[in-house]
Parts: sequence; C-alpha cells; structure tokens
Amino acid sequence: MRMILLLVCLLLQLPAAFAGKEFTSLTEALAMPSLVTSLNLKNKDITELPEEIKNLVNLEKLNLTGNKLKSLPAGLFTLSKLKYLNLTANKLPLIPAAIGDLKNLEELEVGFNNLHELPVEIGSLPKLTRLNAARNYLNALPASMVKLTALGIIDLSYNQFVSIPEVLTSLKKLKALDMSINRLLSLYPKSLKNLQSLRLLNIMKTNITGAKIEELKRWLPDCTIMI
Repeated sequence: MRMILLLVCLLLQLPAAFAGKEFTSLTEALAMPSLVTSLNLKNKDITELPEEIKNLVNLEKLNLTGNKLKSLPAGLFTLSKLKYLNLTANKLPLIPAAIGDLKNLEELEVGFNNLHELPVEIGSLPKLTRLNAARNYLNALPASMVKLTALGIIDLSYNQFVSIPEVLTSLKKLKALDMSINRLLSLYPKSLKNLQSLRLLNIMKTNITGAKIEELKRWLPDCTIMI
C-alpha cells in the first residue's frame, strides 16, 4: 500500500516537474505528450515529422529551424494551443492551407525555404503579431492578409517583390516592415501613407531611391526609413 501511495504521489508531481521545460528530443516528447509545452528540434537533420506529433496537445512553442523538411504532417495543424512556429531554413516548397487552423498562432517564421507564395488561409490567423518570410521567392501576398489586424512585424527581405504589397497598407498596427534586398523593388502604393503606426521601414538595396525616398519621408514622418 505504501508503495502504491508513493507512485501516486510521484505521478501527481510529474506535471509540476516538467512545467516550463523545453524538450529537445522528439522521442522524449512523444513519450510524455501531455506534458510538453515547448519543443526545440533545431538542427536535428529531420527529414520528416511523424503524424504522432498531433499527440502533443498542449504544445505552445515549436522550433524546427535548420532541418530538411519538404512537407509537414496534417497532425501538426491540429495543435490548437500552438503560439510560436519556427520553420526557418528547411526545404519547404509550400505552407499547407491547414496553417489557417492554428487560431492561437502569434509568431510564424518560414524564412529560408523554397516558397513562391503564401496560402490564402494565412489570413485566418487572428492573433498573428509577427511574420518572417525572408529569403524565399515571393512576389505577391494573398489579399486575405488584410484580416491580420494584430500583425505588427513583417520581414519580407530577400524576395522578388516589385512593389510593396498594397494589402499591407490596411494593417493599422504594423510597426516594422522589412523589404530590403528585394532587388526588383521600385514601386509602392499611395495607400502606404495610411501606415501611421509604422516606425521602421527597411528598403535597403532596392530600387526605391532619390525622390521616392523623400516622398516616403513626407508620408511617414514618424517612421525611420533605412536606405
């Protein structure tokens, strides 16, 4: 009886013992799925995620930076508590439409992949405050992004934009926009002047120069423009 009581006490203490722990082993995480809130699998040479990742029902933070993923399992997009998802530096050709199911997502990092577009469903992330899609092959954004009213920081550097996307000019909380190293970038919509909350606009190494920069400075007097 004493042994049973001891085991019960140990089991009751497990959640507290793992509270706040950052797991760094997928095997360990899947062995105790309900206890995992943060999982860091950076630079693990992972080529495929198991469908069992859906069992991490309390996961809030997932870092998959620097792996070799070419696709993502459907189970990943059932993790309703996920707030932070980092997919930087993989080999992803696309972000699945199911990304729109992650309604609590606040930060999404998809830079250094092989993306030519973002899915329309990205506009279904009402809590998204930060988006990093740098170093891809993007030249446009979905119109649905107009619904990302909480978005405050966007990094679109090192892409193939010709113009600053007009859809961004509806985002009243946008404070920082990085469009640098878009070598073809030379245009911007007049509605850019609507972004009066913008405090940083990076257009370094683009074709927005001279009189255009002066115009932007007049439109956005409280914004630091990096040229």
